Amino acid sequence: MSKLKLRLAGLAFIALSLLALGSRVASANDCIDVVVWASDPDHTVCYEFANPCGVPQGWTIYTDGCPF
Repeated sequence: MSKLKLRLAGLAFIALSLLALGSRVASANDCIDVVVWASDPDHTVCYEFANPCGVPQGWTIYTDGCPF
């Protein structure tokens, strides 16, 4: 196979891969799905959240469960 055919095949593979992945690029709004716990600023309640992005601003985040 010639070098040109190999390059074209490689480009076609990359293009099809991007289409298959939906050309998805990570953005600042993406958040990792990992369970975290958080307590309110007064430390009176503690809730479980599916990811750190769901925790309200000002709350304290814990990764190993609530300490109280």
